[in-house]
Amino acid sequence: MYECFTCRSMTYLQTDKDKAKMSRKGNSKMESFELMEGHYLVGNQGVYKVQKILGEGCFGKVAKCTKLGSQEMYAIKIIANVQEGKEEFESMKLIQVLDPEANHLMKMYECFSFQNVICLVYEILEESLEDFLNKNECAATPLTYVRAIAQQMLQALKALKSIGVVHCDIKLDNIMFAEKKSLKFKLIDFGVAVETKELPIGAEIQATPFRAPEVILGLPLNESIDMWALGMVLACVYCGNYPFPDDYDYETIRAMVQIFGLPEEELLSAGLNTQEYFTWDSSVNGWRLYTAEEYTQRTMSNVNGNHVINLDQLTEIHQMQFDMYNDDDHKAFVDLLKRMLEVNPQSRITPSKALEHDFITMQHLVRKKCSQDFSSDKRGS
Repeated sequence: MYECFTCRSMTYLQTDKDKAKMSRKGNSKMESFELMEGHYLVGNQGVYKVQKILGEGCFGKVAKCTKLGSQEMYAIKIIANVQEGKEEFESMKLIQVLDPEANHLMKMYECFSFQNVICLVYEILEESLEDFLNKNECAATPLTYVRAIAQQMLQALKALKSIGVVHCDIKLDNIMFAEKKSLKFKLIDFGVAVETKELPIGAEIQATPFRAPEVILGLPLNESIDMWALGMVLACVYCGNYPFPDDYDYETIRAMVQIFGLPEEELLSAGLNTQEYFTWDSSVNGWRLYTAEEYTQRTMSNVNGNHVINLDQLTEIHQMQFDMYNDDDHKAFVDLLKRMLEVNPQSRITPSKALEHDFITMQHLVRKKCSQDFSSDKRGS
């Protein structure tokens, strides 16, 4: 639920660089700070009793706690590395100007230091999309859920864009149910969020399956990397699995080329990392993607199979699992998805425009019903 880089049924591989960064995040302080059920954490706004350890990972632990003197429940993230704890607190301060309820963002109540670790007190939520998919054995998800996730997360991205902040780590386990019955979701974990103007070229950010092409290629970055990541999340939720192989960045790039075609030459020529995946072919006077064999020989990486699902084929997967199937609605979703997954970040749809898309507003269904009603009236007259 709150685990770091942990998946069960749905897995993605950490690169050696990812692992190196994680090992640097490890901190011997966490080993000396033993946290168990029944322990107390003394904060600035009260004393919290640990009821249950919800999860742990490279950052430390997350505990379900009650505040003494009340029945209020909180999720407290205990971060071993003090510097990283302070950085997450600073990231959360960036978004404090936004209404967490209206914009579907996780709410933080306080941050305090306790026995040389940093404790961040958050609202308690239910389960993540990752856990939800795993419990459903990675089956496709009803379109009602997909639309709710899309609408609420697009509102979150619109709000973040309005204050010049990029989340940088949108993935399945960073979107959680706030209320499953009413399909309310929240975006969590702003530990690596930054101001857009601070995004460096060539930064190694985002989990591999959700990494935008401009991040992989080493192009200038902006908030559109979050839109790409959200598009990948929606594709995963819609069909129950990642739409193409995702263990290595090469596989992501190869899938993009197969689905969308070769990126524009100006993008490839500007990328700091382009030559890791492409070579200049003088015979065609342009860039060419390395074959799997060439890439393996160059990097000694074991590239996986080449199974890629065309975005238009996603609807066929969904249709096989659900009786209630509206073709126009599914086509509207795929159209929005294609706009979210534009390879060129300058052409990628913005949160505001996406919120006006038919799939979100459902205007295509209204138009269809009006047309059907008109036809019925005409036949009856």
